[in-house]
Amino acid sequence: MLITRIEKGNGKRHRVFGNEQFLFSLYNQELKQFNIKENYDIDESIVTEILDTVIYKRARERALYLLERRPLSVHTMRDKLLQNEYPISVIDRVIIFLIKYHYLDDLEYVSMYVHTYSSNKSKRQLEYNLRQKGIAKNIIDNYFTENDFSEQECFDKQYHRYIRGKNLQDYPTRQKVFQYFYRKGFSSSLIESYMNEYDT
Repeated sequence: MLITRIEKGNGKRHRVFGNEQFLFSLYNQELKQFNIKENYDIDESIVTEILDTVIYKRARERALYLLERRPLSVHTMRDKLLQNEYPISVIDRVIIFLIKYHYLDDLEYVSMYVHTYSSNKSKRQLEYNLRQKGIAKNIIDNYFTENDFSEQECFDKQYHRYIRGKNLQDYPTRQKVFQYFYRKGFSSSLIESYMNEYDT
C-alpha cells in the first residue's frame, strides 16, 4: 500500500492516508516505529498490525474512558468514536468487546434513562428521546412491556404546578392547558380525566 499523504491531525497525532484513503492517526514515535512516510510503499500486513494493536487498543481505552463519565447507548458510542476518527473496522471490534463484557447494554441504558427522567417526562417523550439516542424501537417496546410504568405521578406533579393560578372554567385557558400537556406527550385521556376532576 502506498502512503500517499500524512497531515497534521488533532493534538500531536498525524492523519495517515494510504492510496488516498484515510487509514488512521499516529503519533510521531509510532510513525517512526512502523516506518510510515509519504510516498512510501508498505506491506498490507503492517497496516493490519497497526489497526489490530495500536489503533484498536487506543479506541478501546477511549471508549472505556467515555463510559467512566456516563452511560452511553451503542449508537452514541459509535458516533463518538467516529468523531475521534477511528476506522469503522476498529470501532466495530470495540463495540463487540463492550457488548460482550456488558460495558454497553442498550436495554440497561433504557432502564437507567427511564428511571432518571420518568419524573418529568411523559412516556412518549421518553420513547422519542431514546430513539434519538439510537435505541432500537423493539428494545424500548420490550422494556415498557416487561416493566410496570405509570406516567400519572409525573403528570400529577406537572399538572398541579402548571394550573396554579389559572382559571380552568375559562374555555381558552382550558384549551391552552390541554394543548400544553398534549404537546409534552401525555395522553388526551389522562389530561381530560384531570381536567374533568377539576369540574366535579
